[in-house]
Amino acid sequence: MFFVAITFFRAHNEVLSKLMINSIRKFFFFILFWVVGLCALFSQSVGVEDDQILALVNGVEIRKSYVLTELKKAGITKPDTQAIQNALVNLVQQEILYQEALKLELEKSKELFKAQEEFNRKALTELIVQKKIKGQPPSEGELRMRYAQLLKSLPKVEYKIRHIVLPTRRKALEILERLKKGENFSLLAMESLEKQTADRGGELGWQNSMSLVLSALSLIEKLKPGEVGGPILSSMGWEVIQLLAVRPLKVPSYEELKPQLMQQIEQENLKKYVQELIAASQVQIFPLNVSSSTP
Repeated sequence: MFFVAITFFRAHNEVLSKLMINSIRKFFFFILFWVVGLCALFSQSVGVEDDQILALVNGVEIRKSYVLTELKKAGITKPDTQAIQNALVNLVQQEILYQEALKLELEKSKELFKAQEEFNRKALTELIVQKKIKGQPPSEGELRMRYAQLLKSLPKVEYKIRHIVLPTRRKALEILERLKKGENFSLLAMESLEKQTADRGGELGWQNSMSLVLSALSLIEKLKPGEVGGPILSSMGWEVIQLLAVRPLKVPSYEELKPQLMQQIEQENLKKYVQELIAASQVQIFPLNVSSSTP
């Protein structure tokens, strides 16, 4: 859907007229093409016997099915009275603009033909994806196999940790010794360079091997809950880390991950399909001619 804002400036009548016509032309050729696509969907919303006329615009009918189709496109399947009224007003405005565009003979404009060409290109691209990829969804067995592979790759446990980031190794060793002597971690965390966690006592929440850098993971695996260790060098500085707790990683069920697994496989199949098409095509890519006039 295209959203085009038409701004009216106060000026002399002649200048105002030119501005309005230019803006209207840009807007109307999208409206014209939109209406053509919409008409094909009108009859699918309700039965003919229930398809009452809700409005007339210069003799042109706007039926209940038109309104319901428009709402369905917006994801509203059970509209209330207000939603129907709003959609009806919108369709009336679009019909008025469409009729005005015909008066200006914008259906013959080059802009409309260009918009149709662009629309057709995008529509055909989406259609082939629907037919070749989404039209051949992965089987239940393939999805369950992918889920099993995912389970094998996931960490078995996760760690609740907190840290303090210091500018030098010497300062980090000093903080580590103070912690081992029993000083309050949350208070010392106020000295951390990592201000986002400093305000909450250095807590990083639950982390696992996929979210931790190797040096931090290696240190944490050697600690028992309550122990502190370090320092280790990270991109933020020298870190002192405390392990607070360990628990098994909660893994989403197959049903929870099924939509994501399906999308993942579809994307892989699409990539493979496109690569096959490229291999069977003659593609030439030329070096970009960069000039001073290039924006």
